[in-house]
Amino acid sequence: MKIKLFFSLLLAGSLLASAQSQGYKDGIEYYKAGQYDNAKVILSKTMADAGTDKALANYYLGQTNLAQGDKAAAKQCFDKGIAANPECAYNYVGLGALDLLNGQTSTAADNFKKAQSLGKKNYEILVDIARAYYNADPVKYAKEINKYLEKAHKDSKHAEPSIYILEGDMLFDAKDYGAAAGKYEMAIGYDNNNPEGYVKYARAYFPVNPQYSIQKLEEFLHVAPNSALGQRELAENYYEANFWNKAAEQYGTYIKNPNHFPEDKERYSVLLYYGEKYPESLQVANEVLAQNPNSFLMQRLRYLNQDQLGQYAEAAANAENFFKNNPNGRFTPNDYLVYANSLKQLGRDSLAVVQMEAGVERFPEDGNMLKELSSVYTANKDYAKAADTYAKYLATLEKPSVNDYFSASGRYLNVAATAGDNQQLRADAAKKGLEFVDKAIANAQPNPLLLQRKARLQVAANNSNPNAESIATYNEMIAMLDQDPANADPANPNNNLQLYKEAYLFSVKFYTDVEPDKDKAAAASEALKAVNEKIGQ
Repeated sequence: MKIKLFFSLLLAGSLLASAQSQGYKDGIEYYKAGQYDNAKVILSKTMADAGTDKALANYYLGQTNLAQGDKAAAKQCFDKGIAANPECAYNYVGLGALDLLNGQTSTAADNFKKAQSLGKKNYEILVDIARAYYNADPVKYAKEINKYLEKAHKDSKHAEPSIYILEGDMLFDAKDYGAAAGKYEMAIGYDNNNPEGYVKYARAYFPVNPQYSIQKLEEFLHVAPNSALGQRELAENYYEANFWNKAAEQYGTYIKNPNHFPEDKERYSVLLYYGEKYPESLQVANEVLAQNPNSFLMQRLRYLNQDQLGQYAEAAANAENFFKNNPNGRFTPNDYLVYANSLKQLGRDSLAVVQMEAGVERFPEDGNMLKELSSVYTANKDYAKAADTYAKYLATLEKPSVNDYFSASGRYLNVAATAGDNQQLRADAAKKGLEFVDKAIANAQPNPLLLQRKARLQVAANNSNPNAESIATYNEMIAMLDQDPANADPANPNNNLQLYKEAYLFSVKFYTDVEPDKDKAAAASEALKAVNEKIGQ
């Protein structure tokens, strides 16, 4: 299963523990970075903490609710913020933003005036007012947006970082990502501890230069090492850039932050698994399951890790519960494959087949699943099903390889060789096997093993007796082998004396019993004797 498919199954969750590091400020950072779900969780969880500025926290929680379309909840937050501190200018900005969305422009203007009177030296208030107009309708309120941005520029002498954040956001929305990144860089220049500047810069630059985005986030964490947002974004950027080991290491650091989320710990377990750190991945999975036994992904990771660690009994038991407890789960072919492997390792082959068949039924077009099921059938000597399933596997391939064709021919050889008195089954299987081996020969470099397979199929088709076609193929194989003396040299550890022996054995039988020819039988017998002497028989 591809690692990013694992992550596609991760859903936003709730905060794992109350914040102790940056507290509610992490929630503000998430809001400013546009990650509203995470902001809402942290701000809600930390609202009652002793160190929380409740007026400010309510403002950002209200803005989060507003961004998510919940006007009633936003109004409650802004009112609570004013009750906590009537002198806090921000909540009047929040009320004004709500007024704009309700079409009450006059009331909004009054609230914005109130906010400015309370925050005369706070230039971010001006930017937040401009943002309120921008969020309400950037075209309709273009004049008001420019007015407040110009005032913020003038009053702050162009030194207010939030100005450049909003200007960058406006450019980003217009898909001018390079210019947006430049604005975010200016915000960082005026305040090197500006979380949204770093995060939004990384977001704008990542499609062009992932490494540069990563460097920017690393730079931010040197400035603010306890920022949950910074830690998480860096881990995500490592992951998106396919730096699995770095992503796992960074997630390991991040999940120690009390403001991390359960799904982040799940990601950590997945990354450890793909880094082949199975004991560590299993430990994290068990930790998550101890708090949330219903975690679909961690139930999966638990038995996947156990299978890799050779804990087959535990893996099989947990896999059984995984399927039983999640009847509507988003299963993958690998879920069935690993479950079947654990059962096979325990000697429960029949149950392994049941799981493989269930997987094929659910994923009929998955080639790997069909190929594995064919192997299981072969191991169980159910040769007809093995051949039929392998043919279905080949049908999923755009361009089968020589080895694919060769393997298919072997599946049908097994059927033909064990057909017993069923002549029709024998003939049909041999015919299909020959079709596949001929395709392999047509696409491969000269190889005596392919000719051996063809000859064996010809023998099997003739009720396990050599015929003229099979002898001709064996002779072709011998001629190919004779091109390199090393093939008949017993001192060569990679000699092919067994291939010679097989060919001469069938030649002796053919010229003795099928089409008697004393001279040819004698010649074949002498050749066989010489090969046996070389082999030591």
